[in-house]
Amino acid sequence: MNVSPVRILRITVGQISLTVGLLWLFMTFSSANVRDVFVGSALAGGGLVMLLWRRIELPVRLVVVVSVVAGLVGTAAGLAARSVSTGGMFAWSEGRGWPFEWVGRGSVADDFEQARRQAVADGWGYDLLRLVVDVSLWAYAGLVLVVLIGLVTRRNRERPA
Repeated sequence: MNVSPVRILRITVGQISLTVGLLWLFMTFSSANVRDVFVGSALAGGGLVMLLWRRIELPVRLVVVVSVVAGLVGTAAGLAARSVSTGGMFAWSEGRGWPFEWVGRGSVADDFEQARRQAVADGWGYDLLRLVVDVSLWAYAGLVLVVLIGLVTRRNRERPA
């Protein structure tokens, strides 16, 4: 039996994604946080799509293009989410990104205003790992969305009038 390495990789990534997504949903079940629902659902849904890919029968190029575009657009749109926090002995911190903050700046000074000015002067810092996770989660969401739309469209076309 000859099994392609791409199929083995797809099944492995699909199973890991489905397992991690369901675990995420179960572990955050009592949380009313939209981010937790998005992360768990995107991972579980994307994993399920990868595992059932041979039964879905949609054009691969279209699905890949939509997933990549969704990953990039979703991550860019996530930069609109902003959080500012203060704490400790006059610390000021600002972060951007959704579902995870991957751009941030912050500082500690003698008062909050001085800490804010110093953080703004220092500029933004980037967390590459969180950026990769954000792009991946948005790509998973795009994958699930394009497959759902494709299946509904195909079913409506095949249904007799």
